[in-house]
Amino acid sequence: MSTTAYPHYPARTLLNLDGIHEFAFLGDGVPSLEKIDAAAIRYDDLMPVPGCFDASPRYAGKRGVAAYRITVELADESLLLLRLGALGLRGRILWDNTEIGIDELPYSQVEYEFESGPAGTHRLVLLIDNRLNFQDSPLFSVFYDFYGYGGIYRSLELFTLPQGSRFDRVRVITVDLATHRVRLEGRMAGGSTPLRLGFDSAEPQPVEPVWHGDRFELELTVPGGQLWTPAAPQLHTVRLESSSDAIVERFGIRTVTAARGQILLNGEPLRLYGYNRHDAHPQFGPAMPPELQIADLQLMRDLGCNFVRGCHYPQSQRFLDLCDQLGILVWEESLGWGDRLEVQQDPKFRELQKIQTRRMVRNSCNHPSVILWGFMNEGGDNHETGESLMRELAAVIREEDRSRPLTMATMHIKESRCLDAYDVISFNTYPGWYDDPDGAPRPLSRIAEELDLILSKLATPDCIDKPVILSEIGAGAIYGWRDPLNSFWSEGYQADYLDEVCRYFASHPRLNGLALWQFCDGRTYAAPRALGRPRAFNNKGTFDEYRRAKPAAEVVKCHFTSWN
Repeated sequence: MSTTAYPHYPARTLLNLDGIHEFAFLGDGVPSLEKIDAAAIRYDDLMPVPGCFDASPRYAGKRGVAAYRITVELADESLLLLRLGALGLRGRILWDNTEIGIDELPYSQVEYEFESGPAGTHRLVLLIDNRLNFQDSPLFSVFYDFYGYGGIYRSLELFTLPQGSRFDRVRVITVDLATHRVRLEGRMAGGSTPLRLGFDSAEPQPVEPVWHGDRFELELTVPGGQLWTPAAPQLHTVRLESSSDAIVERFGIRTVTAARGQILLNGEPLRLYGYNRHDAHPQFGPAMPPELQIADLQLMRDLGCNFVRGCHYPQSQRFLDLCDQLGILVWEESLGWGDRLEVQQDPKFRELQKIQTRRMVRNSCNHPSVILWGFMNEGGDNHETGESLMRELAAVIREEDRSRPLTMATMHIKESRCLDAYDVISFNTYPGWYDDPDGAPRPLSRIAEELDLILSKLATPDCIDKPVILSEIGAGAIYGWRDPLNSFWSEGYQADYLDEVCRYFASHPRLNGLALWQFCDGRTYAAPRALGRPRAFNNKGTFDEYRRAKPAAEVVKCHFTSWN
């Protein structure tokens, strides 16, 4: 199993800046990032990258500005590209005390290009602000039901760029399954230039793409091509070279469509069953080490899952690489959670939503595991403002990529104004958990009643041909709490609840997918806002935050493995 990150640039020098950085916590009383004098900061501590400073013992729960600094030695003056895998919640990046970028996109992979200056010693500083300030950080709101950590969540990489023309991304799109024919779409910064190309281990040979300014495209057959499926996740690589640069992209030959009420992979109907999963751990926050990512995927595969919804933000490229290799199907969505009307009306919020959604698609375009794009979880598509935003985001995705369906997890399935804008209809509902009108001690009958009602609403002519995913449903349980009455928050009630959900799903083929809420418990907003969230955690995980199984895990496993 390859550990190479894709895309790979073999002609460039890569400096991986992960590791221990000098650190300073400036606190909550400092001004906005743009007004801080980075040269005056005194560093008195150390912090790992990737990592979340407010998950560490000394700074646990603290809100404010933190500074990370690392020294970089360069042998030559060069053009550089800094790739920041993700940070939270807002960042300012400086090279030798000169600002090279402001990052307002939590959880998104971003890049900054700049001149290094003369050979020798340089200093990279990242100022990180985790304060929940809407004016500065509109993409993460104080009411979000998952914790907004401060730190550098994912890897930090520095590339030297060639002086001549150079590759951006090269997108690989399957054109014909039978002949293993693909279309390559790419861009060369600096304009058109002769190219060579080779698939897998083949030596690159000259090719003649069609050029449109600095953009190119060509169609080719992959020699010895094999289809990518969950059961046989066969992967290929393509290497393109110019006289000054090279790029290697990994891809899978496969198609995903939504038609006739089905999600089709390579023309065959899919039935998806798995979990919503947060990047969450008490020690690491969303800065998930590879050991933990693999452990999560092992646990999900052991339960029989074939599907994971990456909620509620763009996933790390490493996690998607692992899903590519293991054959796990993924719904990836941009950052959003139940954003209120006044938030959705804000022009900066709307613009950043479009920017981060477009970036998500561009970053993840070649992952065969990603079969669905999404956005704005529970985003209020039942009113005019929300409807307009959902339609704008759907248009952004379709501008970037029409090779996958798109969806949105609505909590207003009965009142949504824009189900026609989604290729796949997805809905979140918690009958028998949040709605207990009669005070019944175990209202499990509410599950079938509510789902029957929703499916009847989706039997209309404008919805009947669209696939349907039950994108969230679940019940909370405190790990280790067992009650002979199987009352709320007991492990017994959760096990019975998920048993009822799985039985319903198995007997209703109109539901094409099921994403249980959720894989593991995760910290949410801290007290006093954690009303209804014991321990200040969302406790609906089938596993607790340390990946210890609750009894519901065995119930889910019995159902999921029987469907394989």
